[in-house]
Amino acid sequence: MQLIKSLYCWHGFDNRQRFIFIMLSCLIAFIILNLSLSDYKLSVSVILLVCSLTCLTTTRRRLNDAQLNSKWILAPAGSLLMTGLIIIFTSYGISYWLLLMPLFLSLLLLTYPSKRQKRYILGYNGPVNLSDFQPVNKANVHNNQRVEPTMNSINVNQPSVSQSHYSPFTDSIENSSSTSQMNHSSANIQDKIELAESIRLALFSKKNARITIAVIISLFMLVLVISLIFSRSSPTLSPIEQTSQVQETTSYQHKLTLPDNFSVMIAADEAIVIHWQADVKNNREVWALGTAKGDKSCETIKFNDEEAIRTYSVSTADSGYYAYFSPLDTKRLIKNIAFKNSFALCGYNFSLKGSQATLGKSPFYANLIEY
Repeated sequence: MQLIKSLYCWHGFDNRQRFIFIMLSCLIAFIILNLSLSDYKLSVSVILLVCSLTCLTTTRRRLNDAQLNSKWILAPAGSLLMTGLIIIFTSYGISYWLLLMPLFLSLLLLTYPSKRQKRYILGYNGPVNLSDFQPVNKANVHNNQRVEPTMNSINVNQPSVSQSHYSPFTDSIENSSSTSQMNHSSANIQDKIELAESIRLALFSKKNARITIAVIISLFMLVLVISLIFSRSSPTLSPIEQTSQVQETTSYQHKLTLPDNFSVMIAADEAIVIHWQADVKNNREVWALGTAKGDKSCETIKFNDEEAIRTYSVSTADSGYYAYFSPLDTKRLIKNIAFKNSFALCGYNFSLKGSQATLGKSPFYANLIEY
């Protein structure tokens, strides 16, 4: 619980490792959950809001740690919120590239070092107590050492001066060597400039700031243009094209040719199909119920007593028509073909004379006829 509280603490401090870990976790969590819950946009929007709030609070603590201006505070979280909404409510392939914007802003903020040395626990310093996550240092078990007996204030176990070969220059040599090592290490720390910070100072100096910003904007525009080109090269299929592709690869069963040279058969999705040969050259979608576009004469099949049944798609392929009907209408359609005199579909008229006898000879279709 304390760890969760530290994620939303406003007055604490986050070092650079904790800050970038939280930012990357939010980005990855949003991507994974958006892909998993793409059909639940409201739920994904709530997740995005939580991730943005987490980024906002860790940005605040990072600013506190680096003693930076509060104008930075909305940069990573605000860009994540905006790009996240674009990703949720659009279906373009370019949208995930937009997450490079909050990532870049986070990396830029990462280059600023901590201004003061603080005691961090899991990268955090602040009012929330995280001492439970700190490893406990065991007390030295040798504190209670045995006191050696002394005689005339001299330790009997203490080695003599002659045995220790003590030299008055020993302490001075050791002290001088340790002092020189400390001065050398401190000099190295002072002289060492972090690569990331030096790059930032060079790129965003007064002389190069405008050029750097222009190059960054150009790179983002280039990424968007390339993504648009690739997304257009493989466009999503419309409902008509999807239906057409499904029909071309469909395997039919129980095909039965009736006396007036048309056939009935069952598609893979158990939809009944009426097929007849015609003088057509191109494979195309003639009518689709999903879009209500196409040849209106193919919208329904009309029997001689004006009883009509709606088609859900009609297409041409292999010099013929394929009219698809809903599985809900299979029994009704077979019954009308068996007992009616004729029907009209897509401007073609068919006689049903002898259809009842032909259907009755088929074990499959005979069971569908209701007398």
